[in-house]
Amino acid sequence: MMLRALDGGFVTYVGNKLNYLYHQNTDALREHLASAAAGIVVIGGLQLLIAGGTLIFDPLAAVLGMPVYHNEGVAAQLGLFVLVISWVLTGSYLGIVHRLLIPAGMMYQAAWWAMTFQVAQFASIMAAAVMRLSMLQTSLLFAVVQIIVYVASALYVGRVLPGFYPWLRGANVRMGLEDLGHSLMLTSSNVIQQSATNGVVIMIAALAGPIAVPLFTTVRTVTNLWTSVTTVLTAPLLPEVVRIHVKGEVHKLAAINQAFWVLVGSAVNWGALFFYPLIPFLYGQWTAHAVVLNKPLLALMLASVVVTNAGALMALHLNGINSLRIVFATSVARAVLALGAGAWGFRFLGLSSFGLGILAGEFAATLMTAHYFVKHELAGKGAPLSSQSFGPVTLSTGSALLFFVGSGLGWWSNRWSWLAALTGVAAASVWGWKTLGHESRTRLTSMATRWFPLS
Repeated sequence: MMLRALDGGFVTYVGNKLNYLYHQNTDALREHLASAAAGIVVIGGLQLLIAGGTLIFDPLAAVLGMPVYHNEGVAAQLGLFVLVISWVLTGSYLGIVHRLLIPAGMMYQAAWWAMTFQVAQFASIMAAAVMRLSMLQTSLLFAVVQIIVYVASALYVGRVLPGFYPWLRGANVRMGLEDLGHSLMLTSSNVIQQSATNGVVIMIAALAGPIAVPLFTTVRTVTNLWTSVTTVLTAPLLPEVVRIHVKGEVHKLAAINQAFWVLVGSAVNWGALFFYPLIPFLYGQWTAHAVVLNKPLLALMLASVVVTNAGALMALHLNGINSLRIVFATSVARAVLALGAGAWGFRFLGLSSFGLGILAGEFAATLMTAHYFVKHELAGKGAPLSSQSFGPVTLSTGSALLFFVGSGLGWWSNRWSWLAALTGVAAASVWGWKTLGHESRTRLTSMATRWFPLS
């Protein structure tokens, strides 16, 4: 995953460029798509060099967490090399090709293929476990499955979007390398984010011992459910917000953000609050009561999810148009506060300090994103939001945030504060709905009635 992060920034950067060039200049789109192969060759060569280096240099293998000076060490290193080869040959460049589906209005197809990748990879790992394959055999099976799925997806994209095939026609090496250079800040952001995500686990193991790791990771898995809800409800809006940006329809961008705060914000805040009392029971069933639920950590992690949700669409927009500086700055803020505050507060709060650090990081990142978005993407282009526009999202997010933070820090009992938080979110939903324009409410109502065949 760390080696794949090296090309993640480049794939995202070029993919975003394809999104808005699709609405501006299809000839330029074809040239950037073809030229991306040059950047992939450079990154792929570096990935293969690192993976191959683990076969020669034991210290490098040790840094990547592989056993050395043992028979299984060679198998692990060969397995990594096999996985990297399959990724370089298929996943890297075809990951860019897949991004053509998004601006072409084939978001559902892109989602189905993404799901197919996940299911196929999971199935290959489970099959390897059932057959008790070695590390090398597992890597070979995983690589073969990955190649088959990626080749099948490439054939599909070539068939449904023949206008861009062959993809490598008209490649410009210089353009590909320039795109690679521009994407380095985004790559750095991805590496920092990965380091923070995995670094928290490493730091917990160092401070509290390996036995504390599942106490944290299981809680993070539970809270990631609501992060996934935000992602599922936000990702389909990417083509629309990029198109709006390209067309300069800033008033629509303001309206879609207000509607997002009312609908998605209410759904996530309501869901997180409503299911909160049920989580201890479900958590016990899931872990077979073998892991004790850290309730303060759970509450603080849910608070971070609520904050992230408030800025999700703004972050999606800024990522989609390659606003690299603000993306990099928010990644640094998340990493520094999650790791720094977590380590500093561990002796006072235990594992909860990492929940508080992650919350602080998300809060800082959301404030930075909102300030940049409102100043440069809305007010700077003639569509400032009134202070009243922020009222509903502030009340909704603030109600849920105050409840979870108070629960995590033991400020109050849960029953009455929980009901008060639900009331705040409900009031914010009604208030937010009334602040939407007539056209937005009419369109949203029309969309909702499609779910009821008898209406």
